[in-house]
Amino acid sequence: MTNCILCHSNNTEITQEVKQDDINALCRKVYGMDTSYLITNDLLYHHCKSCDLRFFTTKDGTIPTGDNNFYNTLTELDWYYFSEKHEYSFAKQFINKDSKVLEVGCGKAAFAHFLPQEAKAHYVGLEFNTQAKELAAKNGILIENIPIEEYAKSHAHSFDIACSFQVLEHVSNPHGFISAQIQCLKDSQLSMGGGHNSSLLIIAVPSEDSFIQYCVNGILNMPPHHISRFSDNTLHNIADIFNLKLINLHHENVQNEHIEFYKSTMWAKLFLPTPLVDRGFFRKIINRLGRIGKHCIKIPPNAYGHTAVAIYKIK
Repeated sequence: MTNCILCHSNNTEITQEVKQDDINALCRKVYGMDTSYLITNDLLYHHCKSCDLRFFTTKDGTIPTGDNNFYNTLTELDWYYFSEKHEYSFAKQFINKDSKVLEVGCGKAAFAHFLPQEAKAHYVGLEFNTQAKELAAKNGILIENIPIEEYAKSHAHSFDIACSFQVLEHVSNPHGFISAQIQCLKDSQLSMGGGHNSSLLIIAVPSEDSFIQYCVNGILNMPPHHISRFSDNTLHNIADIFNLKLINLHHENVQNEHIEFYKSTMWAKLFLPTPLVDRGFFRKIINRLGRIGKHCIKIPPNAYGHTAVAIYKIK
């Protein structure tokens, strides 16, 4: 039995297995890169019945994450880092001009440009990707290549806001990652501004309650890129695990850049089951027919988009 990487419960079950050859073949097709040195064993897909997290390990128990070379290669893809995201616009309303903001896994620090000028001056970004650091520097933003767990040791109770956008799903130890972010936040009685704008943890992740749960062969949502998947139940349970108060859980609508993704996914779902991976003949036929058929797919006005944003307050 594998313990959950978020809540540490041993109440987990394996729901699917994925062959390493399939993962590495999909990576070559999507990324154009060889990931066989990262994915060296078949994958197991676990479900934690306690906190509802889904997560991957290899059969030998390791967590198959990407390395700096992997993410530097992704940085070279035009579509990988968006300068504008819906979650940035949503999150900025919880940040006042005097807030000290820590963004973990900040990429090229695009979120810094959404902050009030005063808050931008106090912004700190942490990022492993060395090329992303260079991109940020070109825009006048200095970020540090240091793990949050190390940074927290010397910066406890230093920030009003700790945030991460599309990062938590990448890390092998989400419990330690969140704990370190919380350690960096000021105690509630020390935070400035008062009200709902003080001592906040902001987390944006791909939503397992959205259409992406039905995506087959979605290598961007599997190792070595993504390690875990978060439902609304999981986001609610994070509050209990870390003694936080969830004050807002927001789902974006289907964004323009995801319309084709949504329609192709829901088209295939009409005809075939939705395992993690399916490289079979019928899947290929349905996908080809989907080039035309997806135009028949309508997006309901209440459909959940790709991302969920959870806002937590320090109790």
